[in-house]
Formats: sequence, structure tokens, C-alpha cells
Amino acid sequence: MRIIFWGSSEFGIPCLEKIKQAYNLVAIVTAVDKPCGRHLKILPGPVKLWAVKNNIKCFQPEKLTGNDDFYKALKEIEPDLFVVISYGKIIPEKFLEIPKLCSLNVHPSLLPKFRGPAPIEWAIVNGEKETGITVIVMDENIDTGKILSQKVLNIEENDDIFTLREKLSLICFDVLEDAISKFVSGHRGIKQSGVVSYAPRLKKNDGRINWNDSAIAIHNKIRGFVDWPGAYTFLVSPKGKKLLKIKKSSVEKESRKSATPGTFIDLHKQILVACGHGFLKIEKIQEEGKRQQTAIEYLNGHLNILKDSHLQ
Repeated sequence: MRIIFWGSSEFGIPCLEKIKQAYNLVAIVTAVDKPCGRHLKILPGPVKLWAVKNNIKCFQPEKLTGNDDFYKALKEIEPDLFVVISYGKIIPEKFLEIPKLCSLNVHPSLLPKFRGPAPIEWAIVNGEKETGITVIVMDENIDTGKILSQKVLNIEENDDIFTLREKLSLICFDVLEDAISKFVSGHRGIKQSGVVSYAPRLKKNDGRINWNDSAIAIHNKIRGFVDWPGAYTFLVSPKGKKLLKIKKSSVEKESRKSATPGTFIDLHKQILVACGHGFLKIEKIQEEGKRQQTAIEYLNGHLNILKDSHLQ
């Protein structure tokens, strides 16, 4: 089976490796090289690097709509199947009709929940207890196609975006393989049913912490956004205001006397902050422009400041 893989994220690489082993991977479509790092050097993405390393033909179209040359190039390859994982752009229906069989999307949520570009992050932020991988037959809309295969994965209490993303990436191929087998056998999928929800593209201000929220809601935001945009707050002290990113946290289980949200209620070998409901223990923190520190390390250099400060 001749497969063209569409993807731009490192998330798809474990599946890509197994596609290469099990099928005839004839080409890859990925994002254009982009500026990265402090010096904004133009660099290839992880999927492009993988393609070069494995000597697989790689396309990097700047646009799809109206790109007749790219359309003809894909047609000439005569693929049986497109497999799309975190490509990053909407693929026009004209392109989806190129393969002899169909175009499949491997989506990291239990569709129809969390349609959109950031399903793993929003599942964590929303406090979901489970997520999974869904493989659909692509149509002209975003993440609305018929479901061929789906697998559930529990979200553990200590999962963050890094651990959950890795766990999901490792089961993609099993769900994809099952979907391909079903399609070849004549199954055309089942219509999505249940409550529809969306996982919009992340914005920088999504990470702003509101201390009037509950401790568990803030903790979930920290877990879900620790990669990007980061969960952040401002330390307001007599010396001014500083941006702080909270990298790791836990919810205090002991009952304590309520206090104004954003105030420090315990600075003895820990940083404990009052929330709208409950208390959040900060475990790892990063002051803007400085390295990440544990709570103890930060306390050692900032205790006197924190005593007269609050978070906003």
C-alpha cells in the first residue's frame, strides 16, 4: 500500500516509523522551514529531518489552495492512502480525493470531543479523566469525518502535556492499522455521536493564571500549558511586578483557613498559595529571564520579598 504522510509535529514520528516498516511510504508532506530560537535561524521541522534521514521524498508547500503544481505532483505518485497527523493546515477537499482509497486523520482525542488543533492540552486543562486516539475518514470539514477506529487512554493524576503527548503518540499506529484494515475490508466508518467540544489553537494569554479559580483548575492549567504558552502569573511586591511561570504544582490536600486568592499562606519550606477554592503548592517556578528553580531554591533567594508580596 502506497502511503503519503502529512505531518509537521514530532508527535507523529513514532507512527511514521511504523508506517515505514509496515507499508510503502512513498512521500511526506510537512511544514516549510521556520525561524527558531533566539537568533531566529531558519531550520527544518522534526518531520522534515526524519524524511531526510530516511531518504523519503519530502514536500513543503507554502500553500495548498490554488497550488496546481503540488496537486499534480501528488497525483503522479498515485498514492493509495493519505495519513494525516498534526499537519497544521486545512487540506482542501480536492487534495483529499487524490488517494485511491481515502484520506485518514489520526486525531489525539475521543472525537467528537476536542475537535481542533490543541486537543491534548485542552483535555488536561478541562480536567478530563480519559482521552485517546481516533482515526477518521477525512471530509471537507475539520475533524468531523466518520470514525473507523478509536482507542481510550486514561489521563493519570501526574500526567502533563509532555507525558500524555508521548503516551498518545505511542498508540497512534495501532489505531491507524486497525482503521486501515477495516477500510480495506469494506467498513466505511460510523458517524460521530455525542457531545461536540472544541480545542482551539493556543494563545499566549491562555496561560494567565486567575487565582480566583479553584486550586485544581489552576493545577490543570499548569499541567496542560507547561510546554506552551506556559502558566504564568505576576509577583506583586514593594519592588514592583515580575512575571513568574509556574512549571509544576500540586493541590494541597490538608484543610486550611481560607485566605484572599493569590496570597501566600505558608512559606516554610514550601510555597503555598490561596486560590478561589483550595490551595496550590508551587513545586517548580521560573522568574522571567532566569532559570527554572524548585520552590525551595526560589525561597532561599526570595523569602523576604515573598513575605510582603502576592500573586496577581
